[in-house]
Amino acid sequence: MITPGEIVNLKVDKELHICPACGYELGFHTSFVSVHSGNDTPVRSTRSVYRVILICPDCGARYDVGWQVTFSEPAPRIVKTTTIRDI
Repeated sequence: MITPGEIVNLKVDKELHICPACGYELGFHTSFVSVHSGNDTPVRSTRSVYRVILICPDCGARYDVGWQVTFSEPAPRIVKTTTIRDI
């Protein structure tokens, strides 16, 4: 099992598919790390912001290339259905 490495900041030039640590050439896996992890904030938001972390599947090196994504909690939905009765 590969132990994940420390997250390294990495600048993307034209393309990034080769791991700078080991030379693996077939791209990366992704994971998401909460931007607010470890922060005690009194106000909660329904939107969560995550850093996108690239992980080399060969050596486990992890890279932060500055991408962030926002996930919103789905709003609860009530679905009304109609029934047809035999008369």
